[in-house]
Amino acid sequence: MVARSRMGGPWSRAQHVARAFQDVGHEVTLAWGDDGNCADPIAPTLEIPVPSPLGLPEAIARHTFPLASRLGLMGRKPVRSFEEVLWLTGALDERYTRAAVDTLRAHMRASRPDVVYSEFSLAAVIAARAEGIPCVGSGSQPTTVAYASDPRKSGGIRRLLRERGMPAPASSLTILEGMRRRFIPSCPTLEPRAGERAVYCGFLDEPPALTPTPRDCALVYLGAGSVPAGVAVRAGREVARALGCDVYVAGVPEALHAVGDHEVACAPRFDFSELLPRTQVFVHHGGQNSMMDALSHAVPQVIVPGRVFERQFNAEAVEHARCGLTVRASQPTLIARAARRLVDEPALTSGIRGLREELSSLGGTKRIVREVETLVS
Repeated sequence: MVARSRMGGPWSRAQHVARAFQDVGHEVTLAWGDDGNCADPIAPTLEIPVPSPLGLPEAIARHTFPLASRLGLMGRKPVRSFEEVLWLTGALDERYTRAAVDTLRAHMRASRPDVVYSEFSLAAVIAARAEGIPCVGSGSQPTTVAYASDPRKSGGIRRLLRERGMPAPASSLTILEGMRRRFIPSCPTLEPRAGERAVYCGFLDEPPALTPTPRDCALVYLGAGSVPAGVAVRAGREVARALGCDVYVAGVPEALHAVGDHEVACAPRFDFSELLPRTQVFVHHGGQNSMMDALSHAVPQVIVPGRVFERQFNAEAVEHARCGLTVRASQPTLIARAARRLVDEPALTSGIRGLREELSSLGGTKRIVREVETLVS
């Protein structure tokens, strides 16, 4: 899945899966787009088109949407289904889908891959079916039709499929659910109804060993475009006061603020793998990668999901599993209060170790490789 908006999850997962196949001797090609997310590919690449948000002219979308993201305007719009996400990013635009499918089919005809892995790419699934190549891919409960859909957004996809003599379901999400295997980077406790052909694989990588490192800081990452940068920084300052520790705020312009005897360090990016072993509480927006990163390091989570369906689902699942708390409004004082509760009330985070063990037992990318090898053979 490529998109003009900042989203690290799809490319990160695609890289993990590609590396797992390479590690056991398979050849891999990564389809990528010049969208600002696809950086440092670990395998040979095929460039595919990038959709324009809402199907707008490229010249408008390239400037308008990054500005809206920086101002936090994107977080004000409720997003109720993954079908709406695909529509907003332009992935349901008929002209874009046609161009992406044609590019992928041309490559498939020339290289004849044994299998196609779709990281939430409709074009990849459609192209693979048209070429008669087995298709598998990533999935999740919140991206199923049963969870939420908006078929009104998929008229262009249906026209394209009918034109090519392929089944044209009401919802585009049905196309993703029809893959031969759907690999869920989660577990039954978090996503108990992930749909047909679901294979739970837990953490994609082996989680790090838990060492007795002092938990002397907090980490805040409220996503790209979810809230204005100023709100994220104020949340960091309030958390520093509430917990009495240094705080790192990611996804905002670089700066350093003093809060009493502690510092709030701000930057567009931090190496989370270095910070999470030291982190008391991770405040984040509810993205899949952030949630899994916190669980792999056994860090309590404060999730601020905003108005996005998937993040709300993740937040409720984490709170139900007693691994953290949800804060519905992006108000710094409420966020800091929740962080303090997680430190003061151990019962709120009593499920972390058990859930971490469940996720660790499901095989990760090694299971994906085994399942695909069995399917192809």
